[in-house]
Amino acid sequence: MEKDFLKKIINSLFKTLEKLEEREVYINNLNVFPVPDGDTGTNMLMTLKETLESTNNDDLENFLNDVSKNIVLKAHGNSGIIFSSFLKGFLNKILNFNSDEANILTKAFENGVEASYKILDNPTEGTILTVIRESVRGMKEGKDLIEKIEKSYIYGLEALEKTKEMLPSLKEADVVDAGGDGFLSFLESIYEVFTDQSIKREKATSSPFNVSIWRKRPVYKNCVELIADKRKEDFNIKEKLKKLGDSIILVEDNEKIKIHIHTNEVDELLKLVNEIGEIKEINIRNMIKQQLEFLLDVEIAVITFSIGENIRELFYSLGASIVIDKDENLSYKDLVEIINDMPSQNIILLPNDKEILFKFEKISELETKKIEIVETLSIPEGIEALLNFDREKSFDENILNMRENIKKIKSGFIDISKENLSIKDFEIKEGDFFATINDEIIVKGENLFKTIANLLNKIEIYEGSLLLIYGDEIDSDEVKKVKIELKKDFPNLNVEIYNGGKRINKIIYSIK
Repeated sequence: MEKDFLKKIINSLFKTLEKLEEREVYINNLNVFPVPDGDTGTNMLMTLKETLESTNNDDLENFLNDVSKNIVLKAHGNSGIIFSSFLKGFLNKILNFNSDEANILTKAFENGVEASYKILDNPTEGTILTVIRESVRGMKEGKDLIEKIEKSYIYGLEALEKTKEMLPSLKEADVVDAGGDGFLSFLESIYEVFTDQSIKREKATSSPFNVSIWRKRPVYKNCVELIADKRKEDFNIKEKLKKLGDSIILVEDNEKIKIHIHTNEVDELLKLVNEIGEIKEINIRNMIKQQLEFLLDVEIAVITFSIGENIRELFYSLGASIVIDKDENLSYKDLVEIINDMPSQNIILLPNDKEILFKFEKISELETKKIEIVETLSIPEGIEALLNFDREKSFDENILNMRENIKKIKSGFIDISKENLSIKDFEIKEGDFFATINDEIIVKGENLFKTIANLLNKIEIYEGSLLLIYGDEIDSDEVKKVKIELKKDFPNLNVEIYNGGKRINKIIYSIK
């Protein structure tokens, strides 16, 4: 084989390394699938970097042979293992196929895509796999070496752009696949080395990501990667692994087995592997902790409790670090674990509910961090507290400011009576509206507008701000009409309405 061709392949690998170093943070920020833990760029970079740094051979063929043998064992993470499997198949064909350069490169790409799909039980399109597959299609359609390389890059780039339409999580976050972006660095490098022309792609300084996608906690806590020397075969190991988790990648030969899995059952996993061999290397990462560290590198973090997705998104938009659904039934131990996993040393907790306040009232006694509970008893009080949260101010200033401002609001709920009620001075008929403050009914009305008007007159507030949070059961058009009517009768009152989603079964209000 021509030495010049092998040199170009090696140079392409080192150029890929340079590009991954440049794009590491950018790719990390794209990482929302399969788990939003911000490490795809790092994993692909370290896979190639550790392999190349540990390969020391002046002979070109031997160098590439060593890379091929070691790269899967050096691989990190989901995309890192897929990328390494592609390169292993790619290099094996280059080293063991005699033909012209154009044909060798085409066959190498074909072998690489076959190897990358082979390790996966259920290959998911819209990922790095799609970019790899389409780049091979471009390679096959080109007529000569340069055209093959050009088409390979173009098809890969087009496939990368399409990934955001293929996976719901990518579409929601409005990003392309992180692993696919990393693989494009390899395609760019092949192009630049073989054509001696540079490609100008978007500058890898930052990439936007949808925080709500990122804050979805992984189902499985641990990402486990291990390598074991095999003593015996277990042809059912993949089925056994499926019972322990997901994101399973299994690579094995006659001597070794490499497993990547997301799981909550680490002990069961180790027991399973020890039955077939001896574990030589193992890496266990807490993905929840990694996700929190990636997202929450802030001096002061706010943890708040919520009801449903819409309110959760509202809290995030107001600056909350973590929003926990009150129906998760989080234990005291669970909350302690979340707090200890956060990089922030100063934590503000907004319970937004009497029962949650009571349940976690001793959390501030935790000695590992500075924790303060701001005694919010409702969603509106939590909103008011966050509206007055300022990252430029000190921890103590924020606590004081939040507490002072939640005292200034009155909150409660408005509902429709499901039956005839007689409560204190009120005779409420089935179908009547009523409003509460501090869980006590204070006014009623025949419709929503009159009930709110009666409420404002009762507490003698005619100016300021009124927030109405309604659920999907309430006609949004009716709420909008009420807003218009209130502006007519209370011109000095600023009225805001917000759809809290299907979990809100009554109207929650606050007045300031």
